[in-house]
Amino acid sequence: MKKERRKTKVRAERVDTKCGAIAHMTVDEIKERIIGENVNVTCPECGAIHLTREEAEEAATRKITQSPRFKKIKLEVEE
Repeated sequence: MKKERRKTKVRAERVDTKCGAIAHMTVDEIKERIIGENVNVTCPECGAIHLTREEAEEAATRKITQSPRFKKIKLEVEE
């Protein structure tokens, strides 16, 4: 009898893109999920860098329209 060769299933997650249910993440949480040397530690949700879990949770409660990034983009569009 010939043995069947089974393929290994691999599950991957990208934190550098805004898709799915990836919420605000700290630098350490991003580093846990990234493979490779080139690590972008900005939050996939808001583009900020959260050093602690408390900062990430506070950012989750903030509205997008209150963020400095949104205000900058709005000013650029209005010009």
